[in-house]
Amino acid sequence: MDPTAPTTLRPPHEDLRLLAVEDHGIGRVLLQAMLAPLGVDATVVADGLSALRVAERETFDVVFVDLGLPDVSGERLAADLARTRGAANAAIVAVTGRSRPAELPAVFVDWLEKPFSVRDLDALLGRCSPRAVRTA
Repeated sequence: MDPTAPTTLRPPHEDLRLLAVEDHGIGRVLLQAMLAPLGVDATVVADGLSALRVAERETFDVVFVDLGLPDVSGERLAADLARTRGAANAAIVAVTGRSRPAELPAVFVDWLEKPFSVRDLDALLGRCSPRAVRTA
């Protein structure tokens, strides 16, 4: 290997498949913009029904569920997603403006409080990625 050759850095979460449910349009755009430099392959949908449909067709490593959805309880949606083919083995994360409770509902592996930064996303994905789970 040539030590003078330029190195190409790979994004930290390249190939990670993420499904996010966010009802606010600006929130969806911002989330995709924040995930892109991390290398995440993100599918971002606006409601619970769309999330369930996508999770029946595609497989995900991580699922973000906004707890404040207008069409369904976030906790209920997370439980329903956990029973789908595409999210059954995914790490399901609650995303909300509320503070983290002392004890998370059982369906969630982690909690992401809004507002959050790219650094927060990077740390969370590091904890939730299949690679992190396999090496723990």
